[in-house]
Amino acid sequence: MVHRIIMGFVFIVGTVFFSYYSFSKEFLVGTIMLTISMLFINLYGFATRSLPSNFIFHLFSISIVFVAVSVLGNYGVEQKPVGYNTLYQFNLEGVAASLILFLLASLLLIAGKTQKISQTRIQTVVEKPTIISSPQSPKKLIKSDDWQEATVEDIQSGQYQVYKP
Repeated sequence: MVHRIIMGFVFIVGTVFFSYYSFSKEFLVGTIMLTISMLFINLYGFATRSLPSNFIFHLFSISIVFVAVSVLGNYGVEQKPVGYNTLYQFNLEGVAASLILFLLASLLLIAGKTQKISQTRIQTVVEKPTIISSPQSPKKLIKSDDWQEATVEDIQSGQYQVYKP
């Protein structure tokens, strides 16, 4: 539980720094901050063995959505001054890059969801081991009409023979 709180805090701090630098039109510095926070989360989760794989998919998906929104805002929409007014124009390269990032984020989210389902469907089957007795030479059966029922002491001692006609 503590590990997830630490990783969540690092993710929020990285996202805040990314948002600040992205709004300041310093997209690369913001991306570096977000990448460093994700790298720390991955290394910390690997070191403590507390990072499930579907959690990784969700974090990467959310991070890529933030980057896609930032790419759309910084490179997809351009301000164009016309006289005293400002018009907004869409840059096709920025919009296309943003859409590709949204597609990648949705694919990662779907992969994380399907991985969770496939993990719950896998069931381990444990078979009981069979007892293998060492091969023993069969006892010689005494042929006689002088048979009697075994008593409790005879059964516990193991000194009896089973008669099968």
